[in-house]
Formats: sequence, C-alpha cells, structure tokens
Amino acid sequence: MLLFLVSLAAALLLAAFLWLARRRTRGAVPRARLARLARVGSLSARLATSAVGARLRRIVTRRSRRAAHDEARRRRDAEAVTRVMGEMKGAFMKLGQMLSFVSDAVPPEYRAALASLQAKAPPLEFPAIRAVVEDELGAQLERRFARFDAEPIASASIGQVHRARLPDGEQVAVKVQYPGVAEAIGADLANVSVLYRAVALMYPALDPGPVVAELRARIGEELDYRREAASQESFRALYAGHPFIRVPRVFASHSTARVLTSELVSGQTFAEVAAGDPERRARFAEILYRFVFGSIIHFSMFNGDPHPGNYLYTTRGEVVFFDFGCVKQFTHAMLQRWRRLVVAHLEGRVADFRALACELGFIAADSPIDGELLYDYFAYFYEPFAGDRVYTFTPEYNARSLGMVFKPSGRFAGMSKQLNMPPDFVFVNRIQWGVYSILAALGASGNWHRIHREYLYGEPPSTELGGQDRAFRAVWCHERGLDPQAFDPHGAGAPRALLA
Repeated sequence: MLLFLVSLAAALLLAAFLWLARRRTRGAVPRARLARLARVGSLSARLATSAVGARLRRIVTRRSRRAAHDEARRRRDAEAVTRVMGEMKGAFMKLGQMLSFVSDAVPPEYRAALASLQAKAPPLEFPAIRAVVEDELGAQLERRFARFDAEPIASASIGQVHRARLPDGEQVAVKVQYPGVAEAIGADLANVSVLYRAVALMYPALDPGPVVAELRARIGEELDYRREAASQESFRALYAGHPFIRVPRVFASHSTARVLTSELVSGQTFAEVAAGDPERRARFAEILYRFVFGSIIHFSMFNGDPHPGNYLYTTRGEVVFFDFGCVKQFTHAMLQRWRRLVVAHLEGRVADFRALACELGFIAADSPIDGELLYDYFAYFYEPFAGDRVYTFTPEYNARSLGMVFKPSGRFAGMSKQLNMPPDFVFVNRIQWGVYSILAALGASGNWHRIHREYLYGEPPSTELGGQDRAFRAVWCHERGLDPQAFDPHGAGAPRALLA
C-alpha cells in the first residue's frame, strides 16, 4: 500500500510539473535541459501507451475496421507530436518542419500534421513578445510603432511575425525572436540523443543521423537577426526591380539582433499555390529554380533555408522570398571549379570529372575510386538537368537521391565512406534537402537542362521567364556602369561590386 501511495504521489508530481511546463511555454520557450527532456519523455510515454492500446484494440476489433482505427490513432499521435514540437520551438520545431517536406519515409499522417509548423505553430503570448521588442529597441512599443498587432501572422521555430505600422505609415512585418530560444537550442544540440529519439518517435525506420546533422549545422546560424538583415539587404539589392523575384526591404532603424523589421508583403502561400492552378505552379517552380541557381552562378550566393513557409506568390506573378538567416557566399575560385565539374559531367568527360572532383576535395589524389564509378554516382544528383528533355520532379527521385547521399547501395555501396564532403558542399546539399523537395511538392516539370545551359554556357534564354531575367540583368548592369559580360560564367565572374 505504501509503495502504491509513493508511486501515486510521484505520478501526480510529474503530471503537475509537466502541466506547469506546458503553461510556461505560452509565455516563454522552455529552455532548461531537464524540462525539455521531460517533455520528450512524456511524449514518448504517450506514444508508447498509444501503441500498446492499438495492439490490444486490434484483438477485439473486426478486421474490416482495423485500418480505420489504425489511421485515426496515427493521426492523433501525429497531432500530439506536432503540438509538443510547436510548443518547444527551437531545434525540435525545426526538426518537425524539415520532416514535413524532405522525406517521404515519414508517414503521411505525420507529414500532414507537421506541415502546420511551416507557418503557423503555437505562438507565444503577446506580453513575452512585447518585452523582447521593447528591450531590443530601447523604448515602449507605442513610441516605436504607430500600430503593432498582438496576434502574430506567422510563427516559426525561432521567432514569430507580427503585422505593424511605423510612425511614417509604412506597413511592416516584425519578426521577434522567442525569449529563451537561444538557450533552448543550446540544450537541444547538447543532447543529440534526444533529437535522435524525436525522429524515432515518428518513424523508427528513418535514419536520424543525416537529419540531425543537417539540423545542427543550420539552426545555430539563424539566431543573429543582424546577420540575416544584412543578407536580406544584399539579396534585395541584387534583385531590386526584378520582374518576378522580390525580396522585402529591411528597416534598419527597427531591427536588432532579436528583432527584424521588413516591408510587409501579401500574397498566396506555398500551400495555396501547390493546390491551385497548374500554370501558376509551373511559374512558381521555374522562378524558384532560377532564383536558386541564378543567385549561385551570377552572384556566388545561396540562400540555404529552402522551406515552404518562406515564399509568397503575389498578384503580379512575383515570388517573394523570406528568411535569409542561413546564407552562403562562395568564393569565385570555388564557384568556377564547381561549374567546370558540372560541365565535365554534362559533356561526358569522365577523366576530367574525376580530376575536378579531386581538385574540389571530394576524393584524394590517390583514391582508388574508379572514374566511371564516380561519374555514374554523381549522375543521380545531376539527373534533373542532365538531359535535353522535360523532367518532372517527384518524391521518389528525392528519396532515391537522398539515399545515395547517406546510404548508397548496389554497386555504389560504401561510397559515402570513401568520399569526402568539402565544407562548401555541406551547404550545397540543402538543394537536395529542400529545393528539390519543394519542386517535387509542386510536381514541377520543365527542361531544366536548357535553363542550366543559359547559366553554364551563356546560351540564349530557353523560356519567357529566362528572357525577362536576361533583359533585367542587362539594364541592371547598364545602370551601374557594369559590363553585362560579368555575368558570363566563361568570363571573369561577378565582380565584388555586385555584392556591395
């Protein structure tokens, strides 16, 4: 009896602790390592109980109704996982966002539930957000803004966005970092096993290593909004006046390390575009493709957080790009070697391809890897643009190419242990993780080979959007007294003045 009472008291104390922890998350992110471990432990227990209950229920349920019961149980479990990830913010929420669109190995019930984390996760209460803004801007909210909506228009893993108006009447979007999120992220990243367990909760068959490694590499870079503001302004300057690419202006007077104030832009969300008109989906996909690869080849820059919640489609047919917290700037020398590597593969020059892979650091000079084997291995990643044909991105291609990165099979078994991953290309892998997953969600079809030839060989535009882009760049260069040939990959490359 005594043992029972002690156990009951312990259970009640744990329940009270978890209840208080859940209430605290409405006003602040749970940041202590113990509290975050307790949340994951509680979630694990809930899912384990659900699984046991499901097995018992199957014994007494008619065969014809088992599938419906199982689906309903998975949906409830997915909603519980999503709720906890959304409340915990930080690394756990970022993990949920990634899993919602980069891997078909995650069951559809989980991907559907986790998709809510892309733009509208559980927000923090306004007093906590207000305190951050006033602390960062050094004045009461009413003195810095003519209006500041208490209800957020978007909630993400590190901060949430509020609509506001500046004293001069300018409509703005204010991204505010959650109080305590930096400490919470530190606690998560210090305990990798917890992140591994979080992946396993959703799908035990999915290898959590690559997902967690990518998560750790990405999330620490996003905490300094000053860095993000500088990157956003760099991209805005490069695309100012562009016919179909738009980057919102940053208001430096109302931006700090934890507050980022940008021009307010409205439009359709990615989900609305993906579910809508096929022509609009096709336009959206080509714009995204041109933004990613055009930014890399023309400007040596890559926005490394491709994510469905980071885009809007305007009534003018533009795609608006948000979230520049994770930007990579390549050196001209590296970019030229990378271009030559891709061209060698497109032209079937196996020996040159192997030599360039060695030069870039993928293999050592004395590596035993055969040139043909290496060439064929990389063919998986170049498949969408390798041939002069219309190619459609699919989830199956993404699953296959990601498998080739992390766990090659067949004649390529063991390749991942023989190849080195140069630091610059750790970042480039986000094209495989994010961009191609988004294109697959759109069912994007196009002759991507021809678009690449525009960038790699300087060939004439292959689409109407390509013609608009080239005309824009010609005018852009003329207005700045720059040589348009600076954009030619065969020339000297984009001058540093372009990035000023």
